[in-house]
Order: sequence, then C-alpha cells, then structure tokens
Amino acid sequence: MHIIVLIIGTALGVMFWLNRMGRGAGEVIDAAQTLSNMPRRNRHRRAVNRRGMALVETPVEAATVLMLSISRMSEDRRLSSRERARIERQLVLHMQMEADDADGITRQMELVHDDIILPEATLFPMVDILLPAIGKDDARRLADMMNAVAEVHGKTHEQAEFVRRYRERMGLGG
Repeated sequence: MHIIVLIIGTALGVMFWLNRMGRGAGEVIDAAQTLSNMPRRNRHRRAVNRRGMALVETPVEAATVLMLSISRMSEDRRLSSRERARIERQLVLHMQMEADDADGITRQMELVHDDIILPEATLFPMVDILLPAIGKDDARRLADMMNAVAEVHGKTHEQAEFVRRYRERMGLGG
C-alpha cells in the first residue's frame, strides 16, 4: 500500500513541476513577443504624442501639406473638391502614386493640416523636410504643382507670394 501512495505522490509531484515549467515557458514566450513588438509600440507612442506638422516626416507628405496650404489661401479658405482632385492628380502624375494612395495621403495630411490656423506657417517646416531630401528639379516640379493647385479657382496674390517664398527658400530664385 505504501508503494502505491509513493508512486501516486511521485506522479503528482512530477505533474506539478511539469505544469510549473509549462507556465514558465509560456511566460518566456510572452516576454519574447513583447520585446519583438517594442519598436512598433515605441513608434506608435512617439506618433501619439505629436500633433500637426510634427507628424509630417516624408517629402511626399511635406509636398502634400504645401499644396493643401496653397488651397487654403484661396478666397474661401477651404479645400474645395476641385482642389482636392487637382492635388491628388498632381500626386499621381508627378510622384508616381496610385490614385488610392494619393487619396489616402491627401486625407491624412488634411487631418494634420486642420490644426494649422495660418497656412503660411507651413512653409518653413515643410521646406526644412524637403531641402535635404529633394533636388532642384523636383523642387521646381513641386512649385509647378503648387501653381497648378492655386490656379483651380484663380490664383491670388497670397498664393503667388507663397510660391515665390517657397522657390526662394529652396534656392530656385524668386
């Protein structure tokens, strides 16, 4: 009888320790997954703490913000459907984007741009992003793209001045 109790006790002890080891292995796997997701989580955390122009990182985003700024300098200070279509068309034609991607980046940058009270305030931060990233030919092409957006409802003096200042900051001559 005492041998049966010893065998059952040993079996229960082995099962207990196997169970503990299994839980420990699960915790190790969870820790490894947490560590592998940490860069993505940190990237998201940094983006959450930023607003407005601080979210703009790429030259395409900066170019889109500048075109949105030009459109908001029109008489009604709003982005019309024709201006939106022109911005998206410019992105497709000059930046080799698909129409869906152009629509997506326009909408995303429009949300960023909503926090900006003065569209003129976008010029210097966006040029700071563009200057090291694009060449003179691309800078000229972007100036032409901004002019195309400005001409949708008739170019205003304010829009022409914005493009002139952009060309000056990019080293293209006034």
